[in-house]
Amino acid sequence: MERKRVAGRFVRQGLDGSGSAGESADAKTVGAKSPRPKFCRTFTRARVAEALPEIVERFVEEAKKGSIAHAKMLANLGGLDKGELPDTKRRGKSVVGKLLEKLTREPEQ
Repeated sequence: MERKRVAGRFVRQGLDGSGSAGESADAKTVGAKSPRPKFCRTFTRARVAEALPEIVERFVEEAKKGSIAHAKMLANLGGLDKGELPDTKRRGKSVVGKLLEKLTREPEQ
């Protein structure tokens, strides 16, 4: 995503290398479609964001056919699996709690 100049001004350039102002098809280079390593994450995120509706549609189709893996992935993406399970972690009693319990069990003398 190098900055290009046209008529002495910087021109915005799309993720696929196509410029928006005055850049002809002959000026494009062969490597313009692949981003420099510095911009690979941005390029990948943009491409995934563009294709996300189609990806989700395919996941839904496969889940409707009975694919458990696709249904599980949809639940993860949609956040349906979080917060529905009760918190099963139990902490042991504190020393104060044990003493209070012991005092309540023992009859007063």
